[in-house]
Amino acid sequence: MAIEDEARKQRMRSLELGIEEQRRDHEVFNTLYAQAKTKNFTFLAAALALLGFLYGATPEGAKTLSEKLFIPQEPYGVIIYFLSLAAFLGSIGALLYALRAQPWSTAYDNNQEDCIADDYERYLEYMKKCYLASSAINMSSYKRKQNMLDMTFMPLLAGGILLLVLKTFGG
Repeated sequence: MAIEDEARKQRMRSLELGIEEQRRDHEVFNTLYAQAKTKNFTFLAAALALLGFLYGATPEGAKTLSEKLFIPQEPYGVIIYFLSLAAFLGSIGALLYALRAQPWSTAYDNNQEDCIADDYERYLEYMKKCYLASSAINMSSYKRKQNMLDMTFMPLLAGGILLLVLKTFGG
C-alpha cells in the first residue's frame, strides 16, 4: 500500500510539474500573439502614413490628379510604378486581413469544479488535456498571424520605397 501511495504521489507531482510547464507555454503564446498584433498595427499605421504622404494634399496647394499620382512617362517607369503600387496596396490589404479575429483558447472551463471535487489526480489529468488542446489551437492562430506578417513585410517595404523614390525623383 505504501508503494502505491508513493507511486501516486510521484505521478501527481509529475502531473503538477507538467501542468506548470504548460501554463508557462500558454503565457509565452499569449505574449507572442500580443507582439504579433502589435507588429500588425505598427506596419499598418506606417503604411497608411506613407500612403497619406504619397497621395495626400501638398503644402503648395491642390494639385491635379495626374500630379498627385506621379505616374512616370516612360513605359518601364509605368510598369515599376504599378507593380510597386500593387505590392504596397496588396500588403495593406493582407495586413487588414491579418487583423481578423483568430480562434484563441484557455485551459479553464466551467466543468473544472465538478472534476476537482471528485479526485485531484483526475483533475490534473483533465487540466493536462485542456492545456494540450489549448496550446494546439493557440499555436495555430499565432503561426497564421505571424506568417501573414512575414509575407507582407518585404512587399510593403519594397513597394513603399519604390513609390517614395518615384515621387521624390520623378518618373
